[in-house]
Amino acid sequence: MKTIVIIPAAGSGKRFLSETPKQFLKINGIDILVHTILKFQKSKNVDKIVVAVNKDFIEKVENLVKKYRLTKVVKVVEGGKERQDSVYSALKSIKAEPSDLICVHDAVRPLISSKEIDELIDFATKKKAVIAAKKAIDTVKTGYNFVEGTLDREKIWLVETPQIFTYKILSEAFEKAYEDKFYGTDESSLVERLGVKVYFYQVKGENRKITVKEDLSFARIFLK
Repeated sequence: MKTIVIIPAAGSGKRFLSETPKQFLKINGIDILVHTILKFQKSKNVDKIVVAVNKDFIEKVENLVKKYRLTKVVKVVEGGKERQDSVYSALKSIKAEPSDLICVHDAVRPLISSKEIDELIDFATKKKAVIAAKKAIDTVKTGYNFVEGTLDREKIWLVETPQIFTYKILSEAFEKAYEDKFYGTDESSLVERLGVKVYFYQVKGENRKITVKEDLSFARIFLK
């Protein structure tokens, strides 16, 4: 059984209000994308990495792969309009056995440790469908301009990446999603539609997504 990582990195970073896509912003002199890839490069459980990027940045990423000797990166493919399209583009480029694990991770989550990645993959080897998440700490309410209800915090999980599934499960999930013209916000939402049981892996360490500039400041300190 092999583990192949897909890193969708074709986003434009509109919410970050930067001309440079945030995956190419630098933390301590190194692109965020490189920081992220390095965590998987150092993982003993990862065999290959495929990166999906906007076509205008393919050459840039290929150069970064060479510069930082990211030897596990076997392909840099053209991403799509949406995250789902980018992941699917990478998935279609992969030759894998049905039982191989496909691990999808956000390009702008560079803080996860290689140790946690290894533990997550070990868990996915047993469960076949696993997502990284953290239990809600705050009280969660529903509504728009006023409170409509309060959710049971014990059942609320804040979902992150990596999200790991067998090649067979993930391929079937994407095929059905496109057949139904369904777009989800993560891979798990596609897999859930197949009726597959997806397991939570509770992340212990830092794994925030670089979404706003305050996150970038935190990451600079964390990655020193």
